[in-house]
Amino acid sequence: MSAPAPLLEVRGLKKHFPIRGGMLSRVKEWVKAVDGVSFSVAPGQTLGLVGESGCGKTTVGRTLLRLVPATGGEVLFQGKDVLKLPARKLRSIRPRMQIIFQDPYGSLNPRMTIEQIVGEALEVYGVATGAELRAQVAALLQQVGLRAEALNRYPHEFSGGQRQRIGIARALALKPAFIVCDEPTSALDVSIRAQIINLLQDLQGTRNLSYLMISHDLGVVRHISHAVAVMYLGRIVEQAPTDTLFEDARHPYTQVLLSAIPVPNPRHRNARRVRTQDTDDSVPSPVNLPPGCPFHPRCPLYVAQGQPAECRAVQPPLVALNDNPQHLVSCHFPDASRFSVTAPLQPTQPVAK
Repeated sequence: MSAPAPLLEVRGLKKHFPIRGGMLSRVKEWVKAVDGVSFSVAPGQTLGLVGESGCGKTTVGRTLLRLVPATGGEVLFQGKDVLKLPARKLRSIRPRMQIIFQDPYGSLNPRMTIEQIVGEALEVYGVATGAELRAQVAALLQQVGLRAEALNRYPHEFSGGQRQRIGIARALALKPAFIVCDEPTSALDVSIRAQIINLLQDLQGTRNLSYLMISHDLGVVRHISHAVAVMYLGRIVEQAPTDTLFEDARHPYTQVLLSAIPVPNPRHRNARRVRTQDTDDSVPSPVNLPPGCPFHPRCPLYVAQGQPAECRAVQPPLVALNDNPQHLVSCHFPDASRFSVTAPLQPTQPVAK
């Protein structure tokens, strides 16, 4: 039986920001925030997108939704290139693609009631008005774990977790098929974080939603994602099914990220650490990237292999491994060093319901 066609397919997505200077504000340099990113998301599946702060994760999510204009590439949603759609056709496809923002405080208008915030899209798209709109908003709030009494209240009257539930209800209003989750739990307490992740999983099961889960919390990503893509300075350097990535990481950058996951058992800490002695641990400027592999100045494998010239001269392509076509790695020596996370991720995993 063949695999289902992807709901979303991103091909060579690019977003470059200009740096201007001088009296005439001419473009002097470019920040390549996203530089040739490709991935796909199947119906009802979650792709985790991870990496350090500033690697371009959020820019990917906002660019594929056309919240910011793309520099190049393709974003195929149900076979249509979102980046090339005119305004009228884009308006018709927007209800199917939504976003949950990172900040539950700044993403809600403090001057609007919850009924107005969640019901705005329903009213704009002519789905419901009046009493029918109020009833649909109340039903959405109940689906995300809030009472209908919240309709007439304002965002400042709710906690951070409750505000994020309101943001989720707003994203669900037009019955989307795909949602960008832009670090939806990073501003929340650990216990509330677990509740939000469990809620997202429940909604995915009942509504057959597809998620792009942008996060720096690898424990959350491992719990909710079917596959994981690792970004470094605007590029994906490794992508694989979740279990494969955590049990057999091949890119040194992924290995460094995995080694930083906190573990409650001190007996596992030294065994899990990736040594980075004799390497430059500072992140290169996205304006002036190192030649060749951008990670080689920080790469412990580059040092261990005797500083090979190809790492300094050639950008390795993202290619599938010979033993696993679903495991993509951008490294000249993907078989030279293997890494596995075997210790439990109890501090960051959502609690059982």
